[in-house]
Amino acid sequence: QLAAYRIETENLYETTSRLADISAGLGVDMSRLILAYGQVRAASVLRGQELRQFTEAGIPLVDLLAKKFSKLRNELVTTGDVFDLIRKRAVSFSMVKEIFEDMTNAGGTFYQMQAIQARTLKGVWSNLRDAYDKMFMQMGNANMGLLKGIGNSFKALADNWKTVVNIAQQGIAVYGVYRLSLLATTAAQGKELKTTLSSIM
Repeated sequence: QLAAYRIETENLYETTSRLADISAGLGVDMSRLILAYGQVRAASVLRGQELRQFTEAGIPLVDLLAKKFSKLRNELVTTGDVFDLIRKRAVSFSMVKEIFEDMTNAGGTFYQMQAIQARTLKGVWSNLRDAYDKMFMQMGNANMGLLKGIGNSFKALADNWKTVVNIAQQGIAVYGVYRLSLLATTAAQGKELKTTLSSIM
């Protein structure tokens, strides 16, 4: 997803790691953050819709931008000023990227949040679920040929259901004749046994 939004190959791991830390800290789905972050990257500027997405995810981007601009300009920049800058398309992607780096660098709100969460009960269960999914993926990959063969066999049966039903009906008919002949033979043997016993008596 990030690559599709033109995040450079050399930055993919770092960006993914930072977004994962924020996702872990906020308890929101990472795909939401990737979508908003990627849209800012694609547009090269922060727009109202991405700002709303970040805010809904729990990131106070306006406040963070106000602090960032105040520090850069060495004067107070209010949240109202930030909204004006966003309307004028004056907040670049690089500024948003810096905010995300500040949040995930040492001392930031979400620094190493994945590692911290991994030590919690929720993190342990999440890791267990990941291991469980990985196990099934490995089992699937190891038995891919067999599973494909079974799938193709079932597909062939479904494609040729009329032939299958016809063969099944013939099989049932043959089995029925066999059972009837078996019953007739048993009855005949019983009659013969009865006659033999009578003659012996």
